[in-house]
Amino acid sequence: MRITESAENYLKAIFKLGGERKGVATGTIAERLGVRAPSVSRMLKRLGEQGWVQHTAYQGVRLTDAGRAQALRVIRSHRILETYLVEVLGMPWDCVDAEVERLEHVVSEDLVNRLDEALGYPEIDPHGSPIPDRDGNLPVLDGAVSLIEVPAASRVIVRRVRDAEPGALQYLAAHGVIPGAELGFLRLEPYEGPAVLVGDGTTTIAIGRLLAARIFVEVIADSGD
Repeated sequence: MRITESAENYLKAIFKLGGERKGVATGTIAERLGVRAPSVSRMLKRLGEQGWVQHTAYQGVRLTDAGRAQALRVIRSHRILETYLVEVLGMPWDCVDAEVERLEHVVSEDLVNRLDEALGYPEIDPHGSPIPDRDGNLPVLDGAVSLIEVPAASRVIVRRVRDAEPGALQYLAAHGVIPGAELGFLRLEPYEGPAVLVGDGTTTIAIGRLLAARIFVEVIADSGD
């Protein structure tokens, strides 16, 4: 079945919002995509008629098996293309997302598979997110947790940064908050204040709470150790 670029973006967003396991509210999808709720409702109606989603009143929208497979196909293309641009062409990690958004909908599955093979079948992209294989299986990654869930006075290793804007990625990279980096997590400031980390030496790094929630880390030592 032929599917539009816009429809693929909806399926991808629903998947990332957990729509393969639970119902996702229309308002949540609208906020994610930056569109108005009536536009989302119209698109969900079309996606439902085409068999990509199931939309139940008061229970939200979920992906069908076909919708999940299509979402993972787009996500696979996106993450393999990002990996190629960073590892082979040397593009900065904060620039590749916007480039790939234009490519992921038009690249052939055969080319994606060839790039995957040339890269050595990577399991994660430059941001640490899992890359689905050609059968739509996601690799099982470490038990990383969101930075805002980490106990104060912990040592952590950054494992992935999920769905952050280019400017936020630039800020994180400038302060050494990238996948694989080992940092000290000092605390969450009260009253919705930022997460405070320390890198090498004594320089502290303040990260807004919304961005901190998108940073997933492995705790290697906490205040109880």
